[in-house]
Amino acid sequence: NRTIFLANQRKHPLSRRLRINMGNLYYAKLDYSSAIRQYKIALDQTEKDERLVAHKIRRNIGNAYFKSGYIRDAVKSYEDAMSCAPDFQTGFNLLVCHLALGDLDSTKADFVRIVETPFKSELFDQDSNIFLSDTLCGTQSEMDGVKKCNNLDSYTKDADYFLLNAARLVAPSIDVNDWSAGYDWVRSVLQDRHESLAVQIELEQSTRWLKRKDFKTASKMLRALEKKLGETKAIACTNLSFISFLDGDVDAAAEYAEAALDIDQYNASALVNRGNCHFINKEYESAKECYLEAMGVQGDCAQAIFNLGLTNGMLKLPEEAVRSFEKIHRITPNNPSALYQIADIHDVSDNDEDAIKWFSVLTARVPTDATILARLGYLFSQNDSESQGLHYRMESFRHWPVDLGVIVSIGTWFVTKKMFEKSIFFFQQAALIDPTEIKWGELHQGPIEN
Repeated sequence: NRTIFLANQRKHPLSRRLRINMGNLYYAKLDYSSAIRQYKIALDQTEKDERLVAHKIRRNIGNAYFKSGYIRDAVKSYEDAMSCAPDFQTGFNLLVCHLALGDLDSTKADFVRIVETPFKSELFDQDSNIFLSDTLCGTQSEMDGVKKCNNLDSYTKDADYFLLNAARLVAPSIDVNDWSAGYDWVRSVLQDRHESLAVQIELEQSTRWLKRKDFKTASKMLRALEKKLGETKAIACTNLSFISFLDGDVDAAAEYAEAALDIDQYNASALVNRGNCHFINKEYESAKECYLEAMGVQGDCAQAIFNLGLTNGMLKLPEEAVRSFEKIHRITPNNPSALYQIADIHDVSDNDEDAIKWFSVLTARVPTDATILARLGYLFSQNDSESQGLHYRMESFRHWPVDLGVIVSIGTWFVTKKMFEKSIFFFQQAALIDPTEIKWGELHQGPIEN
């Protein structure tokens, strides 16, 4: 009651601050309409020369409107705030609103405006802790980081955060028919004032080309970035090593991996690339050392763990290989490749019980893989479970009806059970698939005579 009484005293020095705090409380309780009402009362109590205070209140109003779904009202509040004192956070929120409304021209204009926003430490005054600092995009921890910003260095880091995320939002949206053109435009806008961010966007653009399997264009961009210094060169060399490896140029892949490690010896991806080169050259012990070193740098490096399992398999260390693949299975439970490797090792080691267990888990993830179904069928047949063995081989035949090994095994099984009419169908299928083979006629003739 005392708080409400003081807030109602418009001439009281704490009235405006109490209104803002009340608005923040309503905002935290998701009562955005009440929050907006309190912020507007506080804004009415703000003097014309209190430009920064008015800016922050208007930003709070914009945040509340956005959360309420009134994006056009949020746009007006953010634009008013930017006219008072432009800053990166408010500009970013305004860009998100225009992007949500599908207004690409305004979105581009907002991005240019953010890029041209000057760095100002004066935005952080003694009363900054009473204002919200919401962004419309990002995790809670990231937003908490913005709230703690109280000096120019921190402000610069957060400015880079807003600029980089704005660039990532704008670049793919500019031209739906040519996504690369959007990245080119964003880089050209960033180039003069924020060169390091322009380089970061160029790296991300090259990565997108890699994901689209356009290795030629990606290589061209990465070779240009290779001329940069520091972390940029390390990332470029790492990616060039990966591309060279895919192209079959193992020597070039090894050279690029070494170049990346010369810059950063704790580069897990470069260590994996170097290990892959050793693996292809059948230098399995050296490959194993690289993968273990990569895991030492990054404990959950999935590529290193998986490749270590393959390497242990080549070194005839099945138990260590299984441990590696089981670790991958814990990190990514639905990874069919890891499940297959575990099942395959148990099968090769004649551990049929565990092989059946893991192949069964695998079929739940990949229910239409004919090869896996066939192997599971054979395992059941070898372990006196003929009905289940037949079931899985029939499933394999249903998904891939041209596997002669499966077809003959099913036909033979029906012959052993003296179910000759059913066996004839499968031997006929075999003859249709490979009509030049004489034995299909002989196998077909036997059941007919019976």
